[in-house]
Amino acid sequence: MASNMLQFVKTEKQMPKKRGAEERAKDFDEIYKDFSKQKAEEQASRCSQCGVPFCQVNCPLHNNIPDWLMLTAEDRMQEAYEVSAATNNFPEICGRICPQDRLCEGNCVIEKGFESVTIGAVEKYITETAFENGWVKPAAPVLERQESIGIIG
Repeated sequence: MASNMLQFVKTEKQMPKKRGAEERAKDFDEIYKDFSKQKAEEQASRCSQCGVPFCQVNCPLHNNIPDWLMLTAEDRMQEAYEVSAATNNFPEICGRICPQDRLCEGNCVIEKGFESVTIGAVEKYITETAFENGWVKPAAPVLERQESIGIIG
């Protein structure tokens, strides 16, 4: 286990900063700002790397959350993205709209009083980093078919 994990005992949970209502009323951008590299690594390092990862068990996709949190904390972002994308076709969506507070974050086993790991915001950071670095590749079909289709309606 990485020595930079288990930081929940000395690092408080933090969410990305929320944009003010006046600012949000002028555009269609997201409510929360993005994590910085330092904040994403810091929040990922709060993971307890527990023996039975209830975050993963309660994720509908069974994402390997503890592993990509550890990789993020170690600044191994391309590997973190690859682990995240291995079980999730749309991590860029899940990091934004998945109800983490009721699923993975809601089932985090970090001791009461320390609050859960900020899983959704870290997942969003991983995916945004992957897009910025060109690691996201379109899914390619195994076999290209000659037929074509038309959708009407």
